[in-house]
Parts: sequence; C-alpha cells; structure tokens
Amino acid sequence: ILHVTNASDDEWWQARRVLWSGNQEGLGIVPSKKRWERKQRARDRTVKFQGHVPVMIDKQSTLDRKKKNFSFSRKFPFMKSKDDKSEDGSDQEHSPTTPNNDGDNSSMPFMLCYTQDDPSSEGISLSSISIIEILVGQEEAVLSYESVSQLQIDYTRPVIILGPLKDRVNDDLISEFPDQFGSCVPHTTRPKREYEVDGRDYHFVASREQMEKDIQNHLFIEAGQYNDNLYGTSVASVREVAEKRKHCILDVSGNAIKRLQVAQLYPIAVFIKPKSVESIMEMNKRMTEEQAKKTYDRALKMEQEFGEYFTAIVQGDTPEEIYQNVKEVISDQSGPTIWVPSKDPL
Repeated sequence: ILHVTNASDDEWWQARRVLWSGNQEGLGIVPSKKRWERKQRARDRTVKFQGHVPVMIDKQSTLDRKKKNFSFSRKFPFMKSKDDKSEDGSDQEHSPTTPNNDGDNSSMPFMLCYTQDDPSSEGISLSSISIIEILVGQEEAVLSYESVSQLQIDYTRPVIILGPLKDRVNDDLISEFPDQFGSCVPHTTRPKREYEVDGRDYHFVASREQMEKDIQNHLFIEAGQYNDNLYGTSVASVREVAEKRKHCILDVSGNAIKRLQVAQLYPIAVFIKPKSVESIMEMNKRMTEEQAKKTYDRALKMEQEFGEYFTAIVQGDTPEEIYQNVKEVISDQSGPTIWVPSKDPL
C-alpha cells in the first residue's frame, strides 16, 4: 500500500509505504501511473503472455456475444466426488475442449464465469450453450495502481487459494484449524439421492429455471453444468459461513474474487506463484517435466489475468514454507480493518 503525497509530475510520484500497522515509512519516488502503464505495455508487446483461456459459447450474433462472455473450467469444486461418476461407478468426465463423438455436449462438465461489466445486461440461458469456440488475440489489461480505502468489517473473510498446491493448502487449513476454516454447501438441480440430506450435502433447487434465474441475478459466485444438472456456489452460502466466524475456503476460479467483492464479501485471495518449472518438479516428484511446464505456464497466465485481484502472492522452496506463508497472509488480512478497492480516481 502506497500513500501518494505528490502526483504533480507526469513521470514520477512521491509516496510513502503504508505498513500493516498503519504507520508510514520514509518518503520515496515511484513511477507515475502513466509511466508504469507505458512500460508495461512495451514489455507485454515483447513477452506476449496469452492470458485468456478457451471459452464455450453458443452460435449467436456478435451483438449477443458482446453482452456477456463466459469462461469454463474442467473441474467442479462444488461437485461432490460421487457426482463425477455414473450410476454404475464409471467416470463420465469429458474434456471441455473436445466434443463427444456423437456431437452432444450436454454431459460435458463446464463452469460458468461472468465477465460482463454491466450487471443489467440481458443474460444468456445456460441451456443454450452448445458448442466450443476459442477466443484469441484479445488485448490484455495492464496491471497498474489501484485506489484503495480502509474498511471495517464484521464478518470473517472468505479465503481463495489459487495456483499450484492450492488443494493441499486448503485441506491443511481445514484439518489444522477446523474451528477457524470451513466450506459452504453448494446448490444443484440434480435430484436428491436416498442417502443425501438437503442443506448438508447440497441445497437442492426445485427447478432448473429457478437456478438459471438466480445465476443471471448474480446470486452465485460461480456455477456450471454437468450431466444436464446445474451446480453452483451461492453468495448466501458463503455469507452463512462468514457470519459463523469461520473463513469459508472456496475452490473457485479467479473470476469469483470480483463477484465476492461486488457482494461486499471481500475475500483473502492468495496466489501461490511457483519459482520455476524445476521447483514444481521438486515439490511433486511424480510430475514429468512437460506436466510441470504446463503447470508453470498456467500459473503465469493466471497471474496475468487475475493479478490485480490478488490480496497477496506467496512463494516458497518447500510445501511447508508455502503453507506457513499462506497462514501468515491470512492472519495479517483477517481484519477487522482491511484495505479494499475504492472508486476514487488516481
């Protein structure tokens, strides 16, 4: 956090660093917003990070496509493991970038992520999504300074861990601190099975139409479809855990960070940034070099696309060091006074 004390120069600003305690360090010089963004654009033209992932949309007019973009993920964090199997126990997961042989994508798993700026824009029915397209060549936003302000909160902040080792870190947090961390109950339109309890295993929604309406009304931070059934994590479910004085651990995409901010449930979003391909292989001995490189590249793309929403970026030489660093970030960022994005112009 920087307190800019003089922004009269076009190229350089005077600023003081604000510590977590609220105290400020000595005066220094930082690049102006204009200078920083110019340098970043020049660098990006050289490096050419591809920050967008494949998305699935239906055949519709260009005008409709501009109204709303969707992105999808292969795994459903809000689906229980038994939902990944058919009734006979066989795996039913398909690649989201490869249609089934018969051309029917109805059972393909995908995750819906709103990226529209205008919440009032007309929504697209989930049931209309039918084919795959890959959008490339879209210009990346330049990460720059962001105005922030202090806020007093009376709830326990949700936690989103992104990057390699996130599953291990999530499990360790809940295992070591069961009284401080928990998970929320997802929603689904799938029929309830005999052994399941509504409100414990899932919130079972009466109709697909109702859940689609709730999704379009931005009541979900993330939602998607699998085997013709909708699944999703609602804002209300996250809030319920937060109001119980527990950090709600969320296994979601970076898109969910912004939606939680809009809902005024400001999450602690921690990105685990790998130091190198070699460090990934060192932490996971079973991973091949090719797999590690793909993991590293995905991490770079994730930082490029969602870096502006991260609360902190952590690194480490061992899983234990990374886990300790994540715990320190959560402790520092738990409040009750936090820094949040503001609409004040720079």
